[in-house]
Amino acid sequence: MKNLRRYFVAGLLFLIPTTISVWIIIKIFFWLDGILGNLISRRMPMEYRHGIGFFVLILLILLVGILAENFFGKKLLRGVECFLESIPFFNKMYLFIRGIMENVSRKPEKSFTGVVKVKFAGDSYTVGFVTGAFDVIDGKEYLSVFVPTVPNPTTGFYLIYPRESVEFLDIGIEEGLKLVVSAGIFKPNHAARQD
Repeated sequence: MKNLRRYFVAGLLFLIPTTISVWIIIKIFFWLDGILGNLISRRMPMEYRHGIGFFVLILLILLVGILAENFFGKKLLRGVECFLESIPFFNKMYLFIRGIMENVSRKPEKSFTGVVKVKFAGDSYTVGFVTGAFDVIDGKEYLSVFVPTVPNPTTGFYLIYPRESVEFLDIGIEEGLKLVVSAGIFKPNHAARQD
């Protein structure tokens, strides 16, 4: 009976995340397929099959990417961007979304400048990533620190600490991310340092 229960739990631990992941991928596929698929199916109802919209969308993204990487394409896309930035109200939304996309597509190694230990929630400490530094009116230097949530480092808290209350850790950004994602199971070879 004990073994049966263990087998059941092991089966659940495998099937639930697998099934949910497959379901999410299928939903995303059909959503992406529908972006251009609905338009194509209206124009060519007899020839249209599920998946054509998805592959046309991928080709369109690749085409724009190729344009964005060559001299004439950059000029053309910059002209389109200038036009979009000049449209009232729309420009605010466009610039906001573009800023998010640029930050998301940037590698964490380029976004973060150091791994730090900071005070968090009472007498506890946590690992954070320095995203920048700035001066304030009182002349003190403050650090912008991103404290990620475990085990998903793409969400977290943006906190501001006086530089003197932050302890830099002698580990790389990649090691710091592994430490967070593993919830402390990964043990980097590190020593605290003062910066």
